Amino acid sequence: MINKTNLWFITLTSIILVVAIYYIAIEPNNTAFVYSSVEPTSNVEVSIEESEALTAMRVNKESDNNKKYKELQDILLNDSSTIDDKNKAYDNIKYLMSNKNTEEKLEEYINKEFNTTSFINIKDNNIEVVLINQKPNKDIALDIIIKINEYLKSNYYVTVKFE
Repeated sequence: MINKTNLWFITLTSIILVVAIYYIAIEPNNTAFVYSSVEPTSNVEVSIEESEALTAMRVNKESDNNKKYKELQDILLNDSSTIDDKNKAYDNIKYLMSNKNTEEKLEEYINKEFNTTSFINIKDNNIEVVLINQKPNKDIALDIIIKINEYLKSNYYVTVKFE
């Protein structure tokens, strides 16, 4: 027979177990940022390498997407939202996921085709391509625009930036 003491013990143990699993399972957010209260006494020159620039762009893009997903999920889970709002939110989530997959495929394609490192961002009918550590070249930019439109079998407004 379960008495009050055993019931409280089981309840608290279950809560502790659930919280422990939650903190183990979640991804750490903003672990790359370290704040310091010590001010530098000398001028420090900061250099950003290729991977750091790409990582920064990808982190910004991912955080923006996460905010949009959160807003759309809140609409989907809100009981007071209308069915039309929920349908629009669901369609937007599908659109964001589709864009993310297309961006990843295009990055792989451009990296393999042009032997370079790139970052691709898709918004509506616009595609922004950023090439890292590449000298500005109109021919390469034109080739990338043509290859992207051929690969996607549609016409997008493609912007190529060199960094």
